[in-house]
Amino acid sequence: MEEHGRGTTAYRDPDVEDPISEAIRYLDERLCDPGLTASAVAERVGLDLWQFCRKFKSATGRTCSEFIAERRMSEAMRLLQRGDLLIKEVAYRVGFEDANYFSRRFKRVVGRSPSSFTRHEGARGPRN
Repeated sequence: MEEHGRGTTAYRDPDVEDPISEAIRYLDERLCDPGLTASAVAERVGLDLWQFCRKFKSATGRTCSEFIAERRMSEAMRLLQRGDLLIKEVAYRVGFEDANYFSRRFKRVVGRSPSSFTRHEGARGPRN
């Protein structure tokens, strides 16, 4: 049987016992990277891509791509609720290079546009 990912050198921090917890930390730290991929995360935690994807889905119930998309939208909602950033700034901070594409994805996931979300959910009252 041939192993998926053969020939790639994976990095694994010897102090990390749980590769999925490390993967989630790594993902959260790099949400702003538009090039964030399951392949990069798998390499970071020392698993080949196939093995990582299987373990990640088993542990989280989602594919890595679904997980990244959900985390990005959750972070976007949090940043929009603060009310102190432009929509394009929020888009860049959660890994979207194109603010228009971010707005379309946000509306598809959340059910309303980022500007509508900000108007209804944004910070109210004086800002400290």
